[in-house]
Amino acid sequence: MKDKIILIQGAMDIEVEYFIRNLEKKEKHIIAGYEFYTGYIHTSKIIISKTLVGVVNATTATTIAIMTFHPDIVINQGIAGAHRTNIHIGDIVIGEKCCNINAFSMPTKKEGCSSNPFEWEPNKRGEEIQNGDKTLVTVFKDFFESNYENGIYTGILGSGDVFNREYDRIMWLQKRFHHLSEDMESIGMYCVCNQFEIPCVGIRIISNNELTNEKLDKEQAIRLQELFIKFFKT
Repeated sequence: MKDKIILIQGAMDIEVEYFIRNLEKKEKHIIAGYEFYTGYIHTSKIIISKTLVGVVNATTATTIAIMTFHPDIVINQGIAGAHRTNIHIGDIVIGEKCCNINAFSMPTKKEGCSSNPFEWEPNKRGEEIQNGDKTLVTVFKDFFESNYENGIYTGILGSGDVFNREYDRIMWLQKRFHHLSEDMESIGMYCVCNQFEIPCVGIRIISNNELTNEKLDKEQAIRLQELFIKFFKT
C-alpha cells in the first residue's frame, strides 16, 4: 500500500476517534455535513471518514470522498453483529463479498391477511453480490492471523438498514444470503467503489451475537482501530 491514498471509514464516533487521535499532520474537512480528516499514519497517507449510520449515509460519504480526495483504496470498518453461532465477540470478519440483506419483495395480500416475513424474497438489489478486492482480503487476513488472537473469518458481509434480533429471522436470512455478519454501511461502500472501480474491502469486528446471547460491546471498535494502526506502522 506504499504511496497509496487510503480512505478508512467508520460510521460512529467510537469507530473513528482512535484513528483521528493518531493522525499526524491532521486536517479536518466538513463537506455537506460529513466529516473527513486527512493526515498520515506512519508514512501512509490516510483519509478518515465518519460516514454516519446507514446505507444512504455510507453511500453519500463514499461518493463525496472519492470525488474530493481521490483515494486509491477504500476500507470500511467498524463493529457488526454475528449471524453465525461459531463467530463471537472480538472475532474479525473480512468481506470477500457483500450483500444487501434488507432488500425484499413481498407477495400481494389483501386486507386482513396479515404479514409473514418468511414469505418475502430478495429483490434485484438483494440478489446482487458486490465484490471486495482479493488482494486486500489476502493482505489483511494474513496480517490479522499473525497479529491477533481471536478468530478471523472471510466471506460475505451482510448489510442493510436493519438491526435483526430475532433468532429465527437471523437463521432464515443466513440460509438465503450465506453471510457472516450484519452491519448498516458496508453495502453502500461496496456498491460505490465497484462503480468507480476502486479496490475496496469491508472489515468488521464482532460486537454482539443475538444467536448466542452475546450482548453489544461497542468498545470492540477500538480494538480494531488499534490493529489497523499497528498494520500501518509495521
